[in-house]
Amino acid sequence: MASKKAASNSSVASDAYTGPIIRSCSKGIIQEQDQENPLYDNYDSASSKSKKEAHPDVMSVMMADITAEAAMAEMERKINFLMKAVEERDHEITALREQMRTRETVESSQTPVV
Repeated sequence: MASKKAASNSSVASDAYTGPIIRSCSKGIIQEQDQENPLYDNYDSASSKSKKEAHPDVMSVMMADITAEAAMAEMERKINFLMKAVEERDHEITALREQMRTRETVESSQTPVV
């Protein structure tokens, strides 16, 4: 009896083992087997990395379309804007220094009454 039960268990085990191989022709099972495979994990992570790295490549191709003259003109425009901002700040600093000197002069000319 025990040998009969063991034999039936072994046939169940062998059915479980051969089952996926028989059904491996269907698309779903193949994908399932691939996902369990450690090589699939390495392929999948490499594939996702290449997708992430493709984006900077696209950006560099897009940037290559900009001519050197256009890039120089844009840089020149930005430099002029920054120079104008610095000039305005210089005028503000000069005006504040003049105000400080004026107040110091007024305060020093006033004599305290005791």
